[in-house]
Amino acid sequence: MENAQEVTGRSNASKLKHTFMYALIFIGGRWLAYAFLYIVVFFYTLSPAIRKKAMPYLSHRFGNLTAWKIFVHTYRLNLTFGRTLIDRAALGILGKTGVSSTEEERELCRRELARGKGLILLSAHVGCWQMAVNLMEFLPGRKHVLYYKNPKDNDKTVAEHGKRKAPFEFINPAGPLGGIVEMMAALQKGEVLCAMGDRVFGNDKNAVTVQFLGGSVRVPYSFYRLAAATGAPIIVMFFPWLTRGEFGSMTMKVLYVKEQSPLKENYVDYAQQFVDELQKFCIKYPYQFFNYFNLWENDHATNH
Repeated sequence: MENAQEVTGRSNASKLKHTFMYALIFIGGRWLAYAFLYIVVFFYTLSPAIRKKAMPYLSHRFGNLTAWKIFVHTYRLNLTFGRTLIDRAALGILGKTGVSSTEEERELCRRELARGKGLILLSAHVGCWQMAVNLMEFLPGRKHVLYYKNPKDNDKTVAEHGKRKAPFEFINPAGPLGGIVEMMAALQKGEVLCAMGDRVFGNDKNAVTVQFLGGSVRVPYSFYRLAAATGAPIIVMFFPWLTRGEFGSMTMKVLYVKEQSPLKENYVDYAQQFVDELQKFCIKYPYQFFNYFNLWENDHATNH
């Protein structure tokens, strides 16, 4: 069976709606945009298609749900997602945001990077990952983000709002060999690679099966293979939205992948460890999982 293709990296809103919300932030700050957000999310949640996209996660996270509970959970999930998008735009437009992290976390990242093998910061499509990658100036050297920018997407990055260069370089997973060559080169130079470990991009052969929220899902294993080949440590990190204009950081685990053969079966345990930490995050923050397609499908929808 061929994999179902999921169009990602693209928001549901039109260019006009994005421009309107950006204008609200510029005129009245976050609070004005937040006020409109409640109304916007309510009408979005009335759409059966919007609720259907959220259902795979909600049913695995909360179990059997009534129609009313589906609506409420979807509304709360989409509201949190909207808040993170407003705060990300505000970071670019207003240049203001708060980060609650500890010096111990920052020192851990600096210490692992100082090994000289590069550093993989592995996160997921949860919380405020889009803001966090713009606020890593505490780490020296060049930084790279594995990111697919849908050409039809109307949402702007933080740097695009300020018409300035991003503090990192993009690696396109849709490029030759899925960006593996660029990622390997960055790590061999002792640089930082930021990536998402919860979504497969491209061929399903690049995935392994692990257990997540009571079911089997497919996640990429290439990051663990890269770590084994280069000696780069992996820090599993998530960034929960806390309150208006503020997010935190949660350093969940450091993975040191043993050098071994490239057979993907060798990396299942590392992928499972990552997903176990992701599950802990979802238990603590149930409305901050923004992977809006069915990870649990038999045909394993992948990120294209």
